[in-house]
Amino acid sequence: MTKQGWTAVVSTALFVVLIAAISLVPVPFVRWSAGTAINLFGENDGTPVLQVSGAITYSTTGEILLPTVAVTDKDSEMTLPQAFLSYVLPDQTLLPRESVYPEGRPAEQQEGDENKLMSESQRDATVAALMAAGLSVTPRPQVTTVSSSGPSYGRVEVGDFITTVNGSVVERRSEVEAILSQEEPGSVIRLGILRDGQESEVLVTAVASRDDPSVARIGLDCVDSYDYPLDVQVNLATDVVGSSGGLAFAIAIYDQLTSGELVDDRVVAATGTITAAGDVGSIGAARQKLNGAEDSGAQIMLVPQGNCADISGVDSSVTVVKVTKLSDAITSLELLKNPDTVDQVLTC
Repeated sequence: MTKQGWTAVVSTALFVVLIAAISLVPVPFVRWSAGTAINLFGENDGTPVLQVSGAITYSTTGEILLPTVAVTDKDSEMTLPQAFLSYVLPDQTLLPRESVYPEGRPAEQQEGDENKLMSESQRDATVAALMAAGLSVTPRPQVTTVSSSGPSYGRVEVGDFITTVNGSVVERRSEVEAILSQEEPGSVIRLGILRDGQESEVLVTAVASRDDPSVARIGLDCVDSYDYPLDVQVNLATDVVGSSGGLAFAIAIYDQLTSGELVDDRVVAATGTITAAGDVGSIGAARQKLNGAEDSGAQIMLVPQGNCADISGVDSSVTVVKVTKLSDAITSLELLKNPDTVDQVLTC
């Protein structure tokens, strides 16, 4: 072989080695793809996914699907070819790794935040469903922390509802703070407490704030919450987190609390955040969730109006209904039962 020939062979070999090396170098991206769709009327390891107790419930038929998203694991890395495929494939979305797994944020903290979002989503979905069903809901501040060195310790417990402060009925955290702002350190504060359905009154002597000695503190914190006469238990895998399941939870709970069949033997998927007032908010990965819902046999999918643009142009056999409130979802599912009223439903 000539010198030029050997040079060409070596150059080609080096080029191949270089390309192979580059293809194995991790890149700072993660991938969204369609995950499983969980039937909220189904079971997980032999236990119902959704259990409502403490109120009259009614049997349901059909399925309420909660679509999920498969995301690259925190401990996994993407190579350049994998990232390129995720970028060009229409059923996947490529995201900067930092937007999903912020650098320097402990995994335990991120997991805790996501679990908190899930818990709050389930609570707000329950409240929205109860109000839509015409059942009683009472807004009340709920205690989230009690300082072990503060005056409320031993008198107030995490999870207690505060019903009154110095005899005044309170419904929001801001009302508790407003009353306390009128008190001085050393004042005896009368707190009405609701714990496990039992009401009582406790006396707490306010102390001076460390930041401002003129400000009275009682050593607890609370959040705006709600008291309602039922218990909702959700049995999902530990990796199902976040707030995007709010709308699906609300529909499933509402269907169990009302005598008419809302889902009515259909397979209905739903995604979207929800507030206690029933307002539905946009979510991420709408395209992937639609794909996952279709793969699981969904006939109808309810999505936030703000996500319609995200799934524009997606070829799907699913009827995609846009909603802004829980009431929109309920009305649309009722209208879709009757061929004569299908045209009244707003779709994406």
